[in-house]
Amino acid sequence: MDTLPAPVDPRIRIVRKPAQIVAARAYSGRWTQENFLQHEVSLISALTIDGHPMRSEPFLARYDSPFTPWFLRRNEVLVELDWQPE
Repeated sequence: MDTLPAPVDPRIRIVRKPAQIVAARAYSGRWTQENFLQHEVSLISALTIDGHPMRSEPFLARYDSPFTPWFLRRNEVLVELDWQPE
């Protein structure tokens, strides 16, 4: 943490979070609620079918600038799993 560059924008904070196991569903396209919900349902369905319990509500990860064309944007729906090592 000591060697990370300080954010220029005061709205940005760097925080330490504990390690976690997440499931992800990657998709491209615009950052619309409808697009997110479509992929959220798909991820939750797959986890339910496979019997993987979720620990958190799904959340969105966006990786590209808003200036990136919509068809090149990389996004993910993520959900923390209640994962027990075997």
